[in-house]
Formats: sequence, structure tokens, C-alpha cells
Amino acid sequence: MPLRRVAQIAVVLGLVAVGVWVVRGKKWEQLRKPTEVAARPAIKLRSAADIIPQLKDPPKRTGVTIKELLEGKVPKLNQLEVEAFLKNQGRTTMNLLVASRLLNDLGFAREAAKDDPKNPAVQLELALRGETPEEKAAAVAAFREAAPGNSLGDYLAAHQAFLAGDAGAAGAALIQSLDNPLFADYSRQLVAGSEQAYLESGYEPNAAAGAAMFALTMPRAGPLMEVSKSLLSLQQEFIRSADFDAAEPTVIIGLTLGQRIQDQGPYLIDQLIGVNIERQFLQQLDPLTQAGPGGQSAGERLEALDANLMEIRSLSSAFTEKFASADEVTQSQYLEKIKSEGELSAMRWLVNGK
Repeated sequence: MPLRRVAQIAVVLGLVAVGVWVVRGKKWEQLRKPTEVAARPAIKLRSAADIIPQLKDPPKRTGVTIKELLEGKVPKLNQLEVEAFLKNQGRTTMNLLVASRLLNDLGFAREAAKDDPKNPAVQLELALRGETPEEKAAAVAAFREAAPGNSLGDYLAAHQAFLAGDAGAAGAALIQSLDNPLFADYSRQLVAGSEQAYLESGYEPNAAAGAAMFALTMPRAGPLMEVSKSLLSLQQEFIRSADFDAAEPTVIIGLTLGQRIQDQGPYLIDQLIGVNIERQFLQQLDPLTQAGPGGQSAGERLEALDANLMEIRSLSSAFTEKFASADEVTQSQYLEKIKSEGELSAMRWLVNGK
């Protein structure tokens, strides 16, 4: 592919990233950096008996505006509010994971793991956010056992193996991923639970839904992008040694990873990450090589990805003004469409009216 063409694509991807950075409250910058959780003393939880008597029915928080959310000013719930949410809605597995995210406190996730150790969502949370390599490794193993058909577990296992310098184990996990078409991280459930927590704390419905959406982080993004980078390095090593039979599976795995994130990830960030990964592997191929869905050649698939990126750029440019100026009913419909159809589809509906 001509260098000028590659440069054009890089510019487009960069512009799209900037657009989503504005729209999603600077989350793109967060996702580009590996998630690090600093060790800190565990927060001593107050008992519900101590907390709940102090609570009154919270007034609706009319001060939280859509404009502030679009600017990245996402309100945070405090310990008292989160404990009240758990008291009223129950310390279920998912509610504990929601509390863990809202307060950035792994103690709630570990409580969920103790009560419900075979729940894949719990193990995934610890696999992504654990404080030590040992905690993460144990959680990845438990996650793969609890959800054997979820390829996300295979990718995380490969990530750990690459970090340990064990390319053989990484390769085995990635080959296994080809047999597991499901890619799920339970982010929709976390957003739904967070929305309920904001509602419990007195936020109006649209503000609660928006705050839950914008508060969502993607700790899986870093490991997946690192896996794709390691896979590319492995592919190039095979090519340098003229082992083309070994290089071919790396391309298949990389293309599959990128396409799965795009197809099954519900958020706009997923589209960008998936496109970025898929593009890196497509660019290694002859443009006439069959490599895309439906028998597309590598060149045709790259053109389709270009079109997707241009659409995302256009939607992102128009989104902020459209959403901020929409009436409350339209904003509510948009937020509901994200839940049911995904963020990209919801943006098309809001901006293009379809």
C-alpha cells in the first residue's frame, strides 16, 4: 500500500479518535494507556445499619446537565450513596461489581468473588483490575473455566503469556480463541447497574443514564491492543525467518480479533479499537488476498473500513450539538437506543434521523 495512502488513513483515524475523545468525555486518552490500579489500603466499609438511618429520600439532582456530561464532567457517587444502593437493591454479584467500579474499590469485587466464585463477570473483573499479576492470572484461569466459549478469556491468557515471554502459551491461547466466537465483557450490565445506582441517589432519569454511560471505563482495551501488537511482532519474526506457514495463522487471528471487537462491542470506542487492529493486519497482505467478511479482498476490506471511519468522523462532528440541543424525550430515546442497538446505531439515528 502506498505510503501516502497509509498516511491518509493514519490522519483519518487520528481525527476520529479526537472526535470521540470530545464526545465521550476524554475516555479515548484513558483507553490508550494500560490500566494501572495503584495499591492502596482497602476502604473499611460502614455497615448498612450505620448508614441507612442517616439517609433521606434524595432530591432529584437537576444540576447535572447533558452539556456537562459531554464535557467530561461526570458526577461521582460517594461511599454513602453506593452503600445505600446496595442496601436497597441488594448485594447481588452484579451490584457489587457496579459498586467496585463506582468507588474504584476492588474490595467489592473480591466480596462478589467470594460469594459467587464461578460467575464469569466476577472473574473477568479481577482479571482486568486485579492488583497483582498473581491475582490477575488466577482470575483469568477461573474466567476461562467459567466461560469457556468466550474468546476474551483466551485473549487475556495470551496477553499474560506474552508478558511472561512465553510465546508458545500465547499462541496456544490465540489458536483456541478461533474456536470461541463469543466476545463479551458484561459492560452493558455494568452500565445498567450504574444507572440504577445514580437513580437511587436522586439523579433524574436522563442524567442517571448519561452519567452511567460516561462513567464506564474499558480496562480490556489496553490488553487487547497489546496482544495485537505482540501478535504483529510474532508475525514479522516468522516472515523474517521465512516461516510463512507459521505467519499465516497470526494474520487470521489478528483479523478475527479486530472484527469481533467491531461486531460485538457495543460502544463507539470498540469500533475504533477493532478497526485499528484489523487494519494493521490487512496492511500486511496483498490487496487481492481474500481476507474480509463475505469474501472481500484485503483491498476491499480496507476501503470498507475507510468508509466506516469517515462515517464515524462525520457523526462525531455533528453529535455534540445535536444531542445537547435535543429535547428531553429525544435524549431519552437516544440513551435507550444505545442499550438496545449499540452506540454507533444510536448516533446514526440521532444525527441522520434513521
